[in-house]
Amino acid sequence: MTTSTWKNHPNSNEWNTDTNWQPNEIPKTCAVFNTSSITDISFISGSDATVNSIEFLEGGSAFTFNFSASTSAALTITGSGVHNHSIKNQNFIVACETVGYQEPQLMFTNSASAGGKGIYYKAGPESKKAKGGGVIRFCDTSKAGSANFIAWTGKGAEAPHEKSTVGGEISFGDNSSADCAHFSIYGTLGSDGDTFGNVVFHDTSSASNATFNNKGGTVPGGDGGNTQFYKNSSAGNGLFYNLGGTAYGMVKNKNKEKGANGGDVAFDGTATAKNGNFHNYPATVDNAYGGVTSFNNNPAKITEGGASAGKGNFYNYGAINSELCGGGHVEFSAKYGSPSGEQASIHNYGSEIKSSSKPSAGHTIFSVKQPTNYYPTAGNASIYNYPGKVAGAVGGYTAFSVYQSDSLTKQNLTSESVTSGNVPTAGNATIINLGSHTKSAGAGYTSFSNTSDAGEAKIIANAGISDGQGGQINFYDASNGNKASITLFGNGTLNIGDHTSTLTIESLDVTNGIIRTQLGQNVTTLNLSKDLKINSSQTTFSFWKSEKSGFEFNKQYTILTANNINKFNKNQFSGNSISGINPTFAILDNCLKVSFID
Repeated sequence: MTTSTWKNHPNSNEWNTDTNWQPNEIPKTCAVFNTSSITDISFISGSDATVNSIEFLEGGSAFTFNFSASTSAALTITGSGVHNHSIKNQNFIVACETVGYQEPQLMFTNSASAGGKGIYYKAGPESKKAKGGGVIRFCDTSKAGSANFIAWTGKGAEAPHEKSTVGGEISFGDNSSADCAHFSIYGTLGSDGDTFGNVVFHDTSSASNATFNNKGGTVPGGDGGNTQFYKNSSAGNGLFYNLGGTAYGMVKNKNKEKGANGGDVAFDGTATAKNGNFHNYPATVDNAYGGVTSFNNNPAKITEGGASAGKGNFYNYGAINSELCGGGHVEFSAKYGSPSGEQASIHNYGSEIKSSSKPSAGHTIFSVKQPTNYYPTAGNASIYNYPGKVAGAVGGYTAFSVYQSDSLTKQNLTSESVTSGNVPTAGNATIINLGSHTKSAGAGYTSFSNTSDAGEAKIIANAGISDGQGGQINFYDASNGNKASITLFGNGTLNIGDHTSTLTIESLDVTNGIIRTQLGQNVTTLNLSKDLKINSSQTTFSFWKSEKSGFEFNKQYTILTANNINKFNKNQFSGNSISGINPTFAILDNCLKVSFID
C-alpha cells in the first residue's frame, strides 16, 4: 500500500503510469496533488485504479480528472474520500457513453466522501451531439459530502430503432447519502425524451440534506432534468427545485406540438419524500409544462403499497409569464403502485396572470386509468388550494380523477372492474380551498370526477374577500362523497349540480355558504349520514336546470336530507329565482324541499 504524489513535471497525463508519481508507484492508499505542469489527468481504457483517498494540498494547482473511456470503475475511492485543502476548484469530469448505473466510471465505496464545496463532479456524454452519458456511483455508506455535481445529456437515440440510453447519471445505492451536496441536472437535447440528466437513489439510500436543481426542458417535447427514488430510498431533508420547460409548443392547423416538460422528481417503488421540501415552478412559455413531483409513475410494479409523500412540503406555483404556461404540480398517478399523500403539506398556488387554462395554476392530481390494481390516496395530507392573484387568473386546485382505458366505454363505467375500490380517494386528508381577494379572480378548488372518492376527508371552502369568489368544492359524474365532512364559509360553494345522482357525505357545517344543485328529472340531492350544522341566518342554494332536465313548476324537489333537518326553520334557506319565480322551501320529515309556484 502506497502514498504517492503527482509529480511537478510528470511524463504524461495518465494516472496509471507509475513514472508520473513520486515515488515511481501508482498510489493505492493516498494520491496527493500539489503543483504540477500537467493538471489534466486521464485514465487509460481498460486500466482500473483504486485509492483510499485523494488529497489536494494547500497552495496547489487546480486539477481536472477526465474519464472519457467507457471502462467500468476507472477509479474507485474506498477510504476517507476526497479532500481539498487548496483554494482552487478541483474537477472530475465523467464524459463518455455507458450502459447504466451498474457500470460507472467513478465509484465511491465503503464510507468514502466526495469532499467539500471546492470540488466539482460532472457526468454526461462526450459532446452535445453524443448519446448516453457517464456514471458516478455511490455504494455502501459513502456520501457526496458538500461537493457540487452536474448531470447533463446529449441528443439521445439517433433513430427510432436505437435503444434509449440514460444521460449523465449520479447514482446512489445501498445506504449511501447525498449528504449536503448541490446538484444541477439538465434535460434532453434531442427527440429522445427518455435521455436526460439523472440523479438516482436505489435501495435505502437517502438525499439527506442535499439541494437539487432539476432544470426545465429546452427542446419541444423534451424532458427536463430528473431526480428519481426507487425501492426504499428517501428524500430525507433534501431541497428540490423543479423548473418549468422553456421551449414553446406551437399550435399549427389545430395540431398541437408538445412543448418542453419541466424538471422532475419521481418517487417509485415504496420510496418516500420523508421531510423533503419540493418547489415545482411553472413553465416560462406557451404550451410547455411546469416542474413536477410524481408518485408511482414509473416501473417497476409493486405488489403492495406504494411511494409516499411522507411529511414532505410541496409548493406548486402558478403561471407568471404567459396564459398557456403549465403550472407546477404534484401527480399521484398510481400506474405501478398505490401511492399515499401520508402526512405531507401541499400548497397549490393560483396563476399570477389572466388565464383561461386551468393547468396554468399550481395543482395536485390523484388519478388512475381503469382497469387497475392500484389507486392513490391523499392519506392524512394537508392540502391548500390558493386563489388566482389577479382578475381572470385561475385558482390552484386538487383533482381526483378516473380515466378509462381504450377497452372501457362510458356505458360500462360502473362495471365490476371499475368499481372495485381501486379509485383515487381523499383518504383522511384536510383540504382547504381559499377564496379570492380580487373580484373576478378564480378561487382555490377541489374536484372529484368519474368514480373518485372523497373518503373521510375534511374539505373546507373559505369565503372570498372584497367581492372575490369563494372557495369551491365540486362533485362531478358518479363521484362518491363517502364519509367526507364539508365546511362552507361565506360564499364558499359546494357544487353538486353536475353530479349524476344523490350525493351522500357524512356532515355539512355551514356559515352562510352556497350549495349548487340541479333540478329536474335528475335532482342532485345532498344526503347527510350525520347532522347538518348551520351557524348563520341563511344558507343559500344556487339552482339550475337544463332545457332537457324535465323541470316542472309547482313540483316539490328534495334537495337536502339530514336526520336533524327538523330543528331548522325553512326561512333559514334561500335561493335564486327561475324564470322570475322565487323558490318556496318546506321541511318534511328529514327532507328539505323546494318548489317554484307560478
